[in-house]
Amino acid sequence: MDRILLIIVFLISSTMFPQSINEKDKQIHFTAGTVFGALGYDMIWQRTHNKKQAILGGIVLSSAAGIAKEVIDEEFDNKDLLATVLGGITISITIPIFHRKH
Repeated sequence: MDRILLIIVFLISSTMFPQSINEKDKQIHFTAGTVFGALGYDMIWQRTHNKKQAILGGIVLSSAAGIAKEVIDEEFDNKDLLATVLGGITISITIPIFHRKH
């Protein structure tokens, strides 16, 4: 049941967001979010082997990276931050779907 719910959430977010990802800058932010999300997921997974904590870790790290980038920029762009966080959410939810159980 959890897997079906995750797939539904992933599909809903992927169908709602493409309208905003036309700009190259947003695509780069989304990609950076997936990278940081994967790193966060893997770091927490290696320490805890807890899927929920690993998902949260991926989302938190991508969010922190997005916030740090926007703070460094002269103008804080909420859409850039959203693209980064959405990249982290996407990868953090996708990894457990394909992760083999031990």
